[in-house]
Amino acid sequence: MVKITNIFGDRYSGQAGKAGVFATWKGRQYRRSYVIPSNPNTPKQTTVRDNLANAITRWHEYITVQRKAYAYMAAGLVMSGFNLMVSRWQKAMPNSATAMIKPPIGIKCIGHTDTAREELDPAPTNHSFSLGNQPVVIGSLTFTKSGADKAQDAYIEAQQGFVRLPVDITKTDGAKGTGQVLADGDKLLISYESSGRVVTRELLATVTGGAAKFPAAATMALALRAKYSPIDYGSVKIEVEDISPTPHTWTQLESMEIEPIIGKVYYDFTDAAIAESKVNYTSYTPIEDVKLEATKSDTSFIAVREYSDENGQVALAFTQEDETFDAVYSKSGHTSVLATAKTALLAALSEFIDIGVPA
Repeated sequence: MVKITNIFGDRYSGQAGKAGVFATWKGRQYRRSYVIPSNPNTPKQTTVRDNLANAITRWHEYITVQRKAYAYMAAGLVMSGFNLMVSRWQKAMPNSATAMIKPPIGIKCIGHTDTAREELDPAPTNHSFSLGNQPVVIGSLTFTKSGADKAQDAYIEAQQGFVRLPVDITKTDGAKGTGQVLADGDKLLISYESSGRVVTRELLATVTGGAAKFPAAATMALALRAKYSPIDYGSVKIEVEDISPTPHTWTQLESMEIEPIIGKVYYDFTDAAIAESKVNYTSYTPIEDVKLEATKSDTSFIAVREYSDENGQVALAFTQEDETFDAVYSKSGHTSVLATAKTALLAALSEFIDIGVPA
């Protein structure tokens, strides 16, 4: 059936006998010859098909802001962000998996008056402890134990699903230090819930190369990341899988979840009880509707254009193939902040941006 637009605006498309096939793509009408597709199924075709399937699998692993990063790059190309990502993946073959790195993501905390805080005796009720100030700069909170309290092996940023490791983990029971020494093949796992999805023992890291440790990842730039986010507050369990015994053994580590907007922390395993233990973090005064506009360096091509929410936060991601980037943070009555020539990783880094108090 040939495409027809009737008086009501209805549209139809399809095959017109053997004369051709009519369709619309991205607003463009076109006709192509009718052909019976052949399928010689050569090794090269199989490679291309497998590569396409891998690209689609990767796309489905992306969260919204990562997909949006490609949508910005596809602007003006009469194609979707998905089309652009798959096209780049195919062109990068046969090394697509290594050449196409997932767009780094982060959250900018935008406001003024960032203040370092220290609170003693963070003893929880039902594992949860409320901080005295919020919102909290993402990646800034740390716990310092005193006495018999347990050191934290991992901090989970619930909003983004990032997992920070304050120090190297070298034993199967982490900082407790009484477990087995880690060896090649041992795994760091996370179980959690995310918006109704239950995730069990997702792989975060594997010991390799005789390192006998999970290396520290104390900053947001180095942090590990769960596949899904946001993570439901109070749902996390971090474990080490020791592959040497038969059957394998799993040991839960001490970990703490941070909910930065409401200013709460959750002890996933052992509660703190000693009054001299403390948490340190940075709070700030958020500013809403700050415009973040990022461009490809030395061009006017928009890579991101977003506005901060009521918590002064902007979630964003950048495609590594298009780096570097320039960014401007601006709002009437405030000081504009300019960041230039940033790699995708640095442009997406979770951090506090101070645009000053209103003039």
